[in-house]
Amino acid sequence: MMKIDVKRFLIYALVAVVVVWLLISYPLFKFASVEFIKSFIVGSLISVINSIIGIFILKQGMAKSNKEFLKLTIGSMGIRLFVIAGVIFLLLKVLNFEIYGLIISLLLFYFVFLGVEVLFLGKLTTKREF
Repeated sequence: MMKIDVKRFLIYALVAVVVVWLLISYPLFKFASVEFIKSFIVGSLISVINSIIGIFILKQGMAKSNKEFLKLTIGSMGIRLFVIAGVIFLLLKVLNFEIYGLIISLLLFYFVFLGVEVLFLGKLTTKREF
C-alpha cells in the first residue's frame, strides 16, 4: 500500500504557487485593475484550499478497498465542485467580484495543482513494488 506524505505534497504545492506568483506578479500588478487582482488572489486561494482538501481525501482513500477509494475520491470531487460553484456564485453575484480575474486564476491554479498532483503521485507510484 502506498503512503502519501502530505507534508511533501504541501512543499511541492507551495513551490508551484511561489513559482506561478513570481511569474505572474509583474504583469498582474503592472497592468491589472485592483478588482481583477483581488479576484485573482481569491481564485488562487480557492484552488489552494481545494487541492489541500483533495490530497487529504486521497490519503484517506489509499487505506480503503478499490471500490471505497473510488466512492470517496469521485464523491469528494463532486462535492468540492458544487461547493466551489456555490462560492463562485456568491463571489460574483453577491460580492460583485470581477469575473475574469476569478475564473482565470481558478483555471490557472487548477492546472498547476493538477500537474503537481500528477508529478507527486507519479513519483509515489514508481517507488511502489508491483
